[in-house]
Amino acid sequence: MRIKVRPEAREELLQFLRQADCEAEAEGDSTVVVTVPAALGEEQARMEVDLYLKAWQASHPDEEVDIEAHLLDLPRSRVADEDSTTD
Repeated sequence: MRIKVRPEAREELLQFLRQADCEAEAEGDSTVVVTVPAALGEEQARMEVDLYLKAWQASHPDEEVDIEAHLLDLPRSRVADEDSTTD
């Protein structure tokens, strides 16, 4: 997934994510591309990156980040399908 950050903060964010066992690379001046190799899927990876970013922002309150990646469409659960047919 891609994370937008101010160019001045990019290196610090890269270092932080790498210390959290993420694979993080710079892309351009203000983008970080990050993957979570230990995640069991895209949803888990997104949740972990969200938590890492919240922790990073706690120590960098003036910095804003924007995650550009979107989760893949996940199949609806069977329970949700069954509940919708009982109307």
